[in-house]
Amino acid sequence: MSGYTVIDVETTGLFPEKHDRIVEIAVVYVSDQGDIRDHWSTLVNPQRDVGPTRIHGISSTDVLDAPTFRQVAPYILRAVEGRTIVAHNATFDLRFLAHEFIRSGIPLENLPLHGVCTMQWSTSFINGASRRLVDCCNACGLPLENAHSAAGDALATAGLLAYFLNMSDFKPPWFERLHSTRGYTWPPFPGVYPELRIFGRRQARDVPQDQWLDRIVSRMPRAADPRVDGYLAVLETALVDRFLAEHEKDQLINVALESGLTRGQVIDLHADYLRAMAEVALDDGVVTEDERADLERVAAMLGLANGDVNMALELAAEPEHGRHRAGSAVATSGLKLSPGDRVCFTGEMGRPRSAWEQAVERKGLSCGGLTKSTAILVAADPNSLSGKAEKARRYGIPVVTEDAFEKLLSQVAP
Repeated sequence: MSGYTVIDVETTGLFPEKHDRIVEIAVVYVSDQGDIRDHWSTLVNPQRDVGPTRIHGISSTDVLDAPTFRQVAPYILRAVEGRTIVAHNATFDLRFLAHEFIRSGIPLENLPLHGVCTMQWSTSFINGASRRLVDCCNACGLPLENAHSAAGDALATAGLLAYFLNMSDFKPPWFERLHSTRGYTWPPFPGVYPELRIFGRRQARDVPQDQWLDRIVSRMPRAADPRVDGYLAVLETALVDRFLAEHEKDQLINVALESGLTRGQVIDLHADYLRAMAEVALDDGVVTEDERADLERVAAMLGLANGDVNMALELAAEPEHGRHRAGSAVATSGLKLSPGDRVCFTGEMGRPRSAWEQAVERKGLSCGGLTKSTAILVAADPNSLSGKAEKARRYGIPVVTEDAFEKLLSQVAP
């Protein structure tokens, strides 16, 4: 078999390890040429409370007569066998999928599950900073209808996948991943297939959006390391409902650890995230009482203090040469340079190119043209449309600003 299966889930929370469950799932069949061949979605009775209705728009009443995951599991299993799973922030969706399969008595081996993540690959095909599905779709001119419904998000993700396939002339950079995913040995479903009951949403709901936090998330820079992007995506979802219990904080750290991030990196990332929020708040030169209250609320949820809010605002208010340092920190989180790494530059730099090259050589790094072995591309404008920048995105090479590069370079022992 071949082709892709795009999956999106709405859930009761963020952590399947702590008994959060799937409340809605959508499946979209996409060919290797990016054509949608079929799709279906259904609400799922999680056999517990449905979680944040204000985010996913699903109430307890909606799922009373919906099938359980165990009842739809064999059809999901059939939908992914011999195909490559695709999702936007695939780590999140695949964690939930794996836990639900195991709860349903389907023994999985070789965990974690793997797939293609459109959020991760968006940096290779889209000139935009935001990792959110809606912003990626806007950058590509693709529609996103019924956001935060599994069907709407899955169809939008399928559109992104088709866009990426077309941009790569149907020779996607994740080619090696196709062999491992399509060769994955899924266990056979034991027993008789139950009747597939599709149970849709009873009525469309306008899910209220938090405009202030929504604006911050859409402006947050992409991280050079996809592990950090995956963690930030979970963090941003957690912040939307404005409550983060102690066990959720612990689980967030577990998510980070599973991704290979250290506890220290997570704490630093939280501080950088808060400073980037402060920079967005000060874009218009004024921090309102509501914005200040939101900063303090988010700081508390991230394990930070009000003093950290004051410091973040002070840094954001510094002259222009001091601005956007937090964004640079987020953008480079998880990324490190080592002696011998190759660095490439593009665009007219604020600092003479020769000075940068000398600084690079003093640290034991090398300068040169852009190849697949290049560790990083430094660009005057990270959204540059230059040939080097386009090539770097295709190769999955991080593209960073001068400020971000200066921070990375300072961390390299000479």
